[in-house]
Amino acid sequence: MVTRQLPLLVSALLVLPALAHAQDSAHVQTVLVTGKALAETESQLKACLARNCPPREDIDASLAHAENQFIAGEYHAARSTLAAARGRNARYASQYPVEVADLIRAYGRLTDLDGYRNLSRLLQIESLDALKAGLDQGDSRVLMQRLMTGDEFARSGQIVAAINVYRKVAKQADKAKLPQVRGHAMFREAVLYGAVSEVRLAYRSTAEDAIRRIEKTTQPELGPFREAAGMLRASLASARGDKQAIDKAVASLGTKVNKPVLIYAPTVQVDQANVAPTGIGLASLGLDTGPQWIDVRFRIAADGTVHDVETLRQSDTVHGIWPKKVHEALAGRRYAPLRLAADDDGLARIERFTMVFDTHTPTGSRLRSLTLVGRLSSIDLTPEPAGSTPRDSNKGG
Repeated sequence: MVTRQLPLLVSALLVLPALAHAQDSAHVQTVLVTGKALAETESQLKACLARNCPPREDIDASLAHAENQFIAGEYHAARSTLAAARGRNARYASQYPVEVADLIRAYGRLTDLDGYRNLSRLLQIESLDALKAGLDQGDSRVLMQRLMTGDEFARSGQIVAAINVYRKVAKQADKAKLPQVRGHAMFREAVLYGAVSEVRLAYRSTAEDAIRRIEKTTQPELGPFREAAGMLRASLASARGDKQAIDKAVASLGTKVNKPVLIYAPTVQVDQANVAPTGIGLASLGLDTGPQWIDVRFRIAADGTVHDVETLRQSDTVHGIWPKKVHEALAGRRYAPLRLAADDDGLARIERFTMVFDTHTPTGSRLRSLTLVGRLSSIDLTPEPAGSTPRDSNKGG
């Protein structure tokens, strides 16, 4: 089954394993904000290459500079930085599987944001191959990266392919005694069927069955996934008109958390957001057109509601009212209740939202152009606490 109605909805619902992700943040799309200036990371990378630095140092310097380029809005340049690093270091996958996989995964993410979705999907598979080159097939990091390839199938509407990946990983994780990896796989299946059920009512019972399978598990390690399954059920009920479902589900959570755990995120209706001003045709946009992006800051209150939503900065290319739609959706988010001081006005977060126009080759043409309808992608830019490391390794188990 392939459906073109799902990618936006699936993209929204894939944030829902947040309670489970509180223990494993490998799949939260995050850029580590290091605080170094763009010129500094550029100089460090050049110095590294000038002395023929070892692969690990090359990868770290390349990632740091590309992330700075991305934050500065230089998407094409960031992608070029990682493409060059991949060319230099891909051959070291058997020696440094985690580092090379991290590099290729990041390159894939930037490639997706640059509008090359199909290539991005292939790069996630290449990242998996890098891990397999140096790690056991049953290693949790290999299995978690395999789940990410399933996510790529889901985002492109290839539902059967995604479900097959999730089920295969669930079986492999069970055999390898990796309950958390199994939980991630089971939850992804439930999320995806939930998304499908919103456009194909016949799948509602299938989604409910997938949720119940998680709720019936008994392993202590799967506790966060059982809670997340309850949140998923509430989110689906809310989308179907039960406005009290989320409040009831959040109230049922037994403990408060120290880190932001996203429970519910309204979908941003980008197809209705007028991403270009009246009278300007998107067909005129060329492949070298700069990206449309906004950096938005908001605060999460102790009860998990969102307030003080504001745009900190944006690209010069932003058109239309889609930023307003983003603000409205952010204001409707619900997070798990936070453990905050009584006088704390909320936990501040910053997210980068990018309106991506994918490249394609129109029928009867050999020239690539941009699609007429954009899709929205977001990445967390909240500065990390001191002592955080830039490594984005998959974890699990």
